[in-house]
Amino acid sequence: MKTSLFDTYLLKSAHRFQRLKALTTQSSRGLQGSKALLLVGLLSLLGVATAHAQSYPSRPISIVVPFPPGGPTDSSARLMARFLSTHFKQSVVVENKPGAGGTTGSTLVAKSNPDGYTLLWGSTSSLGVAPALYPKLNYQPLNSFAPLAMVARSPVIFASRAGLKANTLKEFIALSKEQSLSYGSAGNGSLNHLVGEWLKSEAHFEMLHVPYKGGTPALNDLLGGQVDMTMETIPSVMPFVKSDRLKILATGGRARAPQLPNVPTVREVIGGDYEAYSWVGLVAPIQTPGEVLKVLSGAILASENDPAFQAEMAQTGLDPVKSSPEKFKLDIENELKKWGKLIKEFKPEAD
Repeated sequence: MKTSLFDTYLLKSAHRFQRLKALTTQSSRGLQGSKALLLVGLLSLLGVATAHAQSYPSRPISIVVPFPPGGPTDSSARLMARFLSTHFKQSVVVENKPGAGGTTGSTLVAKSNPDGYTLLWGSTSSLGVAPALYPKLNYQPLNSFAPLAMVARSPVIFASRAGLKANTLKEFIALSKEQSLSYGSAGNGSLNHLVGEWLKSEAHFEMLHVPYKGGTPALNDLLGGQVDMTMETIPSVMPFVKSDRLKILATGGRARAPQLPNVPTVREVIGGDYEAYSWVGLVAPIQTPGEVLKVLSGAILASENDPAFQAEMAQTGLDPVKSSPEKFKLDIENELKKWGKLIKEFKPEAD
């Protein structure tokens, strides 16, 4: 059987450990025997960790996307995988593990071997909304995962059907005083359900919530005229906007979207601190060795700094984001607080 460099290193470390142990036993000066052995053991473990990082990755890495194939979440993960493959000169593959609003695949990664070879393509839904929506969830974002980096995001887009007598969010709100309006979401407790209820609360108007089994059926019914509005990402709605089948009324970002400079933000229309993004990023199981996390973070940053990566990510309709593990951890903490507060306020029942 062929021996890897890492296996060779472990063998040499074991021999070194035995020699040091013998020397420690022979001498009673300095540290006591038990303390010396402890020190030798710690040094040996440190050497193993360093060797692990130096040999990582020595086999394919899997990025689990907890949603079905297709759409910006999946396409952005595949773009990240391709650039990481080039950086590592090692295969990085995407595995789709959909189910339960992204929690099935997320749980799978949380319980996987923390060796750096199984990563999660986390999102607003799986890491920001789900923990407050599902109290018996089998993972908690900051206890189960080590954040690596937010990679891209898109402001939530408020889109209406083309035939509606409202061309702006302000006109939509005014129209709701004259007739009954509705909006479709991906289901009770979904991100677009929460941003819809938040909008109603902040702007003081009414519209009926119509939950669907996913964002695609909601979008299809908006195109068919069965509902009046839905909340989606830029990549999901732009093809229909360009063909004059949908209208964009507002965006949910802190500032206007670069792709839609003439479309106002919700903040501009109603004031307040309304801010809603759909974002994606990489996390690893919490017990992944620190040296491996550093290697991964460095590779992600190298990809994010690549102009080709930035250009291709922008083509997916998502805005590339340069992030660090510390910044991503803070972002997740803030998202948990925000969506947790809204879930407590609106009390949605998860489908």
